[in-house]
Amino acid sequence: MHASDPRPARRRLLRTLLAAAALPLPALGVAGRAPVILWRNGWNINNIGDIGHVPGALALLRHYLPEARVVLWANNDLVIRGRYAQMGRLADGAVDAGTVSRKVYPALQVVTGRIGADGRGDNPALEAALGQADAMVIGSGAGILEAGALLRFKRRTGKPIGMFGVTTDPFNFTYFQDGENSADVQALRAASFVFTRERTSLRVLKGEDVDGPQGASADLPSTAVNEAINRVPISVDLAGVPAAFVPDTTFAFGVRDEARALAFMLGHGLESGKFICVIPRHRWSPTGTPTRQGDSRDAYNALYLEQDCAKLRAAIVAYVRSTGNKVALVPETVYVVQQLGAMLRDGLPADVAAKVVVRRDYWLPDEAASVFSHAQAVLSVENHSPIIAAAAGTPFLMVHQPEDSFKSDMFADIGLADWYIPDINHASAERVARALMAIIDDLPAARARLARAMRLVEKLQQFGMLRLRQVLGLPRSHAARYHIRN
Repeated sequence: MHASDPRPARRRLLRTLLAAAALPLPALGVAGRAPVILWRNGWNINNIGDIGHVPGALALLRHYLPEARVVLWANNDLVIRGRYAQMGRLADGAVDAGTVSRKVYPALQVVTGRIGADGRGDNPALEAALGQADAMVIGSGAGILEAGALLRFKRRTGKPIGMFGVTTDPFNFTYFQDGENSADVQALRAASFVFTRERTSLRVLKGEDVDGPQGASADLPSTAVNEAINRVPISVDLAGVPAAFVPDTTFAFGVRDEARALAFMLGHGLESGKFICVIPRHRWSPTGTPTRQGDSRDAYNALYLEQDCAKLRAAIVAYVRSTGNKVALVPETVYVVQQLGAMLRDGLPADVAAKVVVRRDYWLPDEAASVFSHAQAVLSVENHSPIIAAAAGTPFLMVHQPEDSFKSDMFADIGLADWYIPDINHASAERVARALMAIIDDLPAARARLARAMRLVEKLQQFGMLRLRQVLGLPRSHAARYHIRN
C-alpha cells in the first residue's frame, strides 16, 4: 500500500472516535451563563507558527462552541518590539500580532502574567480570568509547556484542564525525567483530554522508543558539535491518560490579508499561480544560548547551514529551469529575515538567481496565508508555513531537521507522507528537487490530495472540539454559526 494511502488514517480515525465514547464525562454545570474557556497559548511572536496557533484555535472554538466565551492567556505581549522588531525590520511597536486573532474573534480578551503556587494570578486581569474560567486548555505547541499552571488552576478551582494539539517530545520540550514527580506527568494524569498533534507523541506516552536504539541522530566524532539526539523511552505508566490524535490548530487558520499580499506580489513581479515560496531554517533558533546538547547554537548552525541550504537551492534550480517561474524567499521566523538572500539566493546560477525575489521584512500569518494561496507550492524547512499553506489550499513539501522535534510527523499522519522528507541529513539535493517537482508537475492531483487530507484534519479537530463540549457539560449538538475558514 502506498505510504500516502488515506485508508489507514481513516481506520485509525474510526478507532479514535469509537474510543472517545468511553471517555468519562465530568459533572460540570454552566447553567445560566456562557461557559468561559481559558485558552493558554500565544507562546511567541518571533515566528508566524506560534502566532497562527491562536486564530486557528479561535476559529474552531467559534464554530463548535459558539455559546462559550474565550479568554486568551498569552505567554507574552503580542506587540512586536525591541530586538524582534529590529531583526524583522519593523518599526518598534508598530505591529500587533493580536490583530490576526481579532479578525476571527473581535471581542477577544487577552491576559498575560503568571500564576503563583496558591493558584492566584499576579495581576488583576489574569486573576479575574482564572476565577471565571470553567476550563483551562493548553493550545497547540511544542510541549505541554505550562504543566505547573494547569495543576495550580486545577487545585484552586477543581475545574477541568486539557491539552489541544501538543507535542510530547522528551528531547525538546516535555519532561519526564522526574517520573511521578514530573509536573508534566501529573498534568497528563489530571487532564480531561490530551490531544497530541502527531501520533508519535502517542507512542511516547505508551513508553515506546520512537527513535530506536541508535537515536534519531548519532554523534559523529569528526564534527565540531555534539549531534546526539536520543529520546529515551519513559518509564512512567501513562496508560490511563485520555490521549488521542488531533492536529495542530493552525490547520484551521482561515485569516487573510489580501491587500498586503497583493502589494508584496506586485512589488516583486509575482504573478498568481506562477511562483513558489521557499522557507529556510537554522538547525537551532540562533539565540546564542546552548542547545539541549550543550553546544553553542551558532557553532551547530554553522556546521549544517550550507549543506541544508544547498538542498533547497537544488530544488529552486529545478523549479525555475523547468517552469521559468519565480521563487519568493520568505520567512517563518524573525531570525532569517536579514539572511534570506545569503542563505538561498547567493550561490545560485545567474539565470536562476534572476528569478528569485527576497522578502525584506517579517510578516504576519494572515499575509503569509494570502501569498501562499497564490503560490503553486510552498517548500519549507519550517513546520508551520506548510500548515498555513495547507489551510489555504496550497500543496507543500516539508523537509524536516531532526533537531526540530518530531512534530512534523503530523504530515504523514494525515496521509501526505510523500510530501514530508523526515530527515534532511539522509536526503540528497536531488531527492528534494524531485519531490517538489512531482507536486508541480501535476498540481490538480496535488490539490485534490490536499483536500482529502484536510477533510481528515477537520474530522479529527471536530472530534476534539466535541470532547471539549462534553467537558463543559454542553450538549453534543451545536449551532455552527461561524465558518472555520473564510
